[in-house]
Amino acid sequence: MDPPLATLTDQIKRLARELGFACAGVAKVQPMAADAERLQTWLAAGYHGSMDYMAETAEVRADIAHPKLLADARSVLVLATPYAHARPTSGLEPGRVARYAQGRDYHALLYDRTRPLKRLLRAHGASARACVDTMPALERAWAVRAGLGFIGKNACVIVPGVGSHLLLTLVVTSAELVPDTPIEERCGSCRLCLDACPTGAFVAPRVLDARRCISYLTIEHEGGIDDELRAGMGSWLFGCDACQDVCPFNRGKPSEAELSQPFAALDRWDELAAEDLLRMDEAGFDAYSRRTPLRRPGRAGMARNAAIVLGNVGDKRHLPILQQSAERDASPVVRDAARWACRRIEARTQPNESEDEELDRRVRLAAAKAG
Repeated sequence: MDPPLATLTDQIKRLARELGFACAGVAKVQPMAADAERLQTWLAAGYHGSMDYMAETAEVRADIAHPKLLADARSVLVLATPYAHARPTSGLEPGRVARYAQGRDYHALLYDRTRPLKRLLRAHGASARACVDTMPALERAWAVRAGLGFIGKNACVIVPGVGSHLLLTLVVTSAELVPDTPIEERCGSCRLCLDACPTGAFVAPRVLDARRCISYLTIEHEGGIDDELRAGMGSWLFGCDACQDVCPFNRGKPSEAELSQPFAALDRWDELAAEDLLRMDEAGFDAYSRRTPLRRPGRAGMARNAAIVLGNVGDKRHLPILQQSAERDASPVVRDAARWACRRIEARTQPNESEDEELDRRVRLAAAKAG
């Protein structure tokens, strides 16, 4: 005999916590007209940039019960996993890697954690499918519906007591679980995240123009990066935490679970310098990025990012490798970024002629007095 809905829901949530998920909430599958309209407005404005897959899957994203997802879906179990840890500036020196990417790739790990949950649901005759950022679903919208948190002005899901440095996982099921109650948005008049964005990517609260977002530029965008945006990238090699690091909801200390494997930063970030990305061939990059999110931009994307970072924060000692990349790199995108970086460093380090002339005048004056 199947357990009552409340009992099964409690069993699922308890198992989720035992598996390592920090938070679990349930949403009832219902139409998403308002969320679908916001998505279409965002796409129509072109804010998705070159992420064509967002437009191609818009219909599916708006319907979790779409045949391409789970046609008999009745409930969505939403799970949150914190990833923030004690090395917020970890990364190649000079350069920074976003917190979520400093550890091992999270996709396989979190997907494996969902297996016992799916087995439990299937044992009770329900179908179930897991999503770890791998299906066309509106994860943030479902997190809000499941009462996990609210959408902050930085467009991230904020879970009170946990923050926004977290990964979302969905388990879509035909089981009719007991839904949770959504909570209200709590940002108030705060706009720290909006003001902290180095490239001005927020069109309005909760509306992000991905084409200006450093995370998009360093991870998703495959071509050259506009000159006007390069300086704003600062020292970010992969991703960006600027709008999250200033959020008051992220001021708590990381838990022991967040500091331990698999969320701890990998030692490899301390083993190489940013300019080493410009020296790597495809095989070297493949070995370096294996089992990490840094594989997504590919060698050329990461070399492009490294060149821009060096152009922003590098010095004369980086000119030789940049000059070599500008002349010989197989990717025209990398060659262009390296040339830009050379110009930036040379302009920054070129002696100021008026200062030199003043120094010479003082030396001559001192010599004349001494004579």
